[in-house]
Amino acid sequence: MFAKTTTSLFTLALAALSAQAIITPTSPDSNTVVKVGEKINALWTVDSTDNWNDVEIQLMTGDNLQMVPLATVATGIDGTKVASYSFDAPDVSPYSKIYFLQFTNGGATTNVTWTTRFTIAGADGSTTEPENSTVYSGQTVQWGTGTLLSSVTTDGSSNSTSSSNSTSDATSGGASASTASTSVSMSDSASSSDSSTSATSESSTSASASGSRTAAGASAASASASSSNSNSGAGQVTVGLGMVGVASLVGLIMAL
Repeated sequence: MFAKTTTSLFTLALAALSAQAIITPTSPDSNTVVKVGEKINALWTVDSTDNWNDVEIQLMTGDNLQMVPLATVATGIDGTKVASYSFDAPDVSPYSKIYFLQFTNGGATTNVTWTTRFTIAGADGSTTEPENSTVYSGQTVQWGTGTLLSSVTTDGSSNSTSSSNSTSDATSGGASASTASTSVSMSDSASSSDSSTSATSESSTSASASGSRTAAGASAASASASSSNSNSGAGQVTVGLGMVGVASLVGLIMAL
């Protein structure tokens, strides 16, 4: 009975741990010093059972009990498959070991984890010591409250901008291709129209010439027929006169 109870409690404890499981940040750490403009590499352990598939990362400052968010540097990261994220260190004030990263799943503040404090230094490497120190659970923690002097740019936003430009270029290219295609089509249509007009004109000219030749032929035939009719009429008159002359001669002979 005791063994069964122990097993049941152990199973429930594991279930509770699984329900509250979180990713474990490993970088940046207390030894990390990043100059303004350099990459801040956020690293964490991946556990596919944690269901941290909507990781949000924020750059933070302040003490342990009054944390101040400076900027959201990433959202929507699948923490069950991806174990890192990079972004450019923004310009801040002061340059000191008073900055850290906060990780949540979908922004839920009921399950939060953090890195240790790390240093953001000036572009020339200059830094100052944290202004404050507080003892938490027997451990002295140095801290301070920084401010953001420039916006945070990330690899994700850079890739997004690149994609946007590619899309814009592709759209431009498509529009140019479409314009070129339209021009070619219009040109081809114009050429076809010109060819058709030319062909129609040639056909009309050919028909006109053919009609003229036909009319000329008809006129010639008519003239020939008229001439033939005239000649035939003249022949008939001549024959008639000849017959009259013969009849007269026959009459005279009979009278004698």
